[in-house]
Amino acid sequence: MRALIIILAWLSLAVEAEIVVFDDNGQKVNLKEPAKRIISLAPNITEVLFYIGAGEQIIGADEYSNYPKAAKKIPRVSNYAAANYELILSLKPDLVIAWQSGNGDKVINPLRKLGIPVFVVETQKIDSIPSLFRRFGELSGHQDKAEQRAVKFTQRLKILRAEQAGKSLVRTFYQIWDEPLITLNGEHMVSDIIRLCGGVNVFAEAIPLVPYVNIESIIAADPQVIIAGGSQEDKPMWFESWQQWGGISAVLKKQIYLIPSDLMQRHSARILEGAELMCDHLDSARLKG
Repeated sequence: MRALIIILAWLSLAVEAEIVVFDDNGQKVNLKEPAKRIISLAPNITEVLFYIGAGEQIIGADEYSNYPKAAKKIPRVSNYAAANYELILSLKPDLVIAWQSGNGDKVINPLRKLGIPVFVVETQKIDSIPSLFRRFGELSGHQDKAEQRAVKFTQRLKILRAEQAGKSLVRTFYQIWDEPLITLNGEHMVSDIIRLCGGVNVFAEAIPLVPYVNIESIIAADPQVIIAGGSQEDKPMWFESWQQWGGISAVLKKQIYLIPSDLMQRHSARILEGAELMCDHLDSARLKG
């Protein structure tokens, strides 16, 4: 009888030790122990893993994972359109973390069929990022550092939100590409940041998540500020291309800005830097009236 009690107690502890985390699609991911060999299929995922102290556990990453510097040394296993399944299998991962809107089902489903645990992220609100830190911490065994990072992020976000409260609305056009013109709708986290800063995404109701638009629709929306995601190297040519449309308020009042896309379109800790820049630019547009 005593032996049976000991066995039952041991089994109970084993069940308690199992890691169970739900991803952003509501799928339950079970691990017997923290993942020691992780594959990241998106740069935002790689950044968060490094940020919570799990960078050394990444054994494969997508070709765009370039931050921090150590991420550049990780073997490449995918791009947004495809994954090298043979290479992934050869690396023997105990967890793959994928990005739903970046990788899509065409990449994710074959991984599941291979029997590899897959955790999918699709963060749409800046308030959800601390939860991402915590869940990555559970999956990788870095709960303490992940919690510290989550608390720090939440505190900084709270301060920024308080600073922006009650400000007048600013019509905002966010551009991710110029030929053709591409933007982001109201479901994207960039739009959430625009709202945080007291802005209104002029294409919030557009379909799909990443819609194509034309110059006529932008003229009709008449944004007070135009913000693009890109690099400083792109700025001169991109800025010049808007000057022919002087009827748009943002062009007329010289309220055209660039924010590095890594700070706005990667759902990582650095997005707060992008949010602070966004809020500064919208403040400038308010001053111009």
